[in-house]
Amino acid sequence: MISPRPSASPQTRHGVALPAAVAALTLVALFLAGSAFVALQEARAASNALGERRSLEAAEYGAASLLRDWDRRWNLSVPPGDTLGPWVHALAGGASAAVRAVRATPTTVWVVSEGTAGIPAVDRAARRVVGALLRLDPDGAPVLAALTVRDSASVTGTGSVSGADSIPAGAPDPFCGTMPSPVAGLAAPDTLRVCDGTCGGAAGLVSGAPRLFADAAAADPLGYVAVPSGAWSALAARADIVLPPNAVVTPGPVASGGVCQRAAPGNWGDPSALTPCADWLPVIHALGDVTVIGGAGQGILIAAGDVRLEGATRFAGLIVAADDVDVTGDALVLGAVRAGDARAAAGDHTHVTNGGQVRYSACAVTRARLGSALLRRVRQRWWTELF
Repeated sequence: MISPRPSASPQTRHGVALPAAVAALTLVALFLAGSAFVALQEARAASNALGERRSLEAAEYGAASLLRDWDRRWNLSVPPGDTLGPWVHALAGGASAAVRAVRATPTTVWVVSEGTAGIPAVDRAARRVVGALLRLDPDGAPVLAALTVRDSASVTGTGSVSGADSIPAGAPDPFCGTMPSPVAGLAAPDTLRVCDGTCGGAAGLVSGAPRLFADAAAADPLGYVAVPSGAWSALAARADIVLPPNAVVTPGPVASGGVCQRAAPGNWGDPSALTPCADWLPVIHALGDVTVIGGAGQGILIAAGDVRLEGATRFAGLIVAADDVDVTGDALVLGAVRAGDARAAAGDHTHVTNGGQVRYSACAVTRARLGSALLRRVRQRWWTELF
């Protein structure tokens, strides 16, 4: 009897497809995860870069906005050391700028502008801070004498011209110096054409350091408003008050409810500083001759013709006339006067007589020029990134 042979046990056969597939899927998943991570990081980096750029642009915008928004009344109402602001500017794309300004000196302003952009709630915000240096740029030529004439002048009777520096009484002005800085009494290209009491003599009606100053530059017509491209023409073009030819005025301060009414007719500020118009120093442009009879005013008076001050007129600041300036009848100019002598003829010249006075005041000149100054950027690089 033949016994059946035992059957052989089946051999185990291991496949590679499944592990290979799992490995491939794992690699693909890792690749996708890595790609997603890199894309996310790049998106965040791009978003951060965009936020930083927007915040820096917002900060720059904030610093530059002060050039547009500067109020000239701050020229004399904000003393050095005081801070203005903050002002907040909302920009497109969710950016904003917060701006503060510090009056560093009478003629310089330091601006700090903080720009922000992004979404602070999810920690996706950017912040940049820039600092900017701006300056108040007074127009006009330097003042070398209480009275400067292009041709000739006559000081007679009880009139007087003094180059001694008149410092206003009362509390020190933060925009004026405390030390006197005298100038010449009268400047002209040819001092022989100046009559002090009598022509060719010296009656003592003109005083200063020196009394008379032979200034060749005084003969330049560009120093007067008679020439369109002159030193004062740009200032006249942006005058606060424009007077018609042959105007006759009696100026005086106008205030209501503790506020200076700058648009009120005849309001030329308050040189006595007794009303809210003390810091209103307008630029007044007369399109021809102008006669001021009594009253008080301050600032810069620019005339295309003659300027006549009569009666008890008080004016503090600068007077620039294309032709002549007559100061008579107890009128007083505290500051400086320039007369262009556009029409030169016998007897047709500047007169100071009958109690009229021209007294130099560095403070009155400084305040008049500073009150009319525009805010500008400093030359070359005017801002820097702080943070």
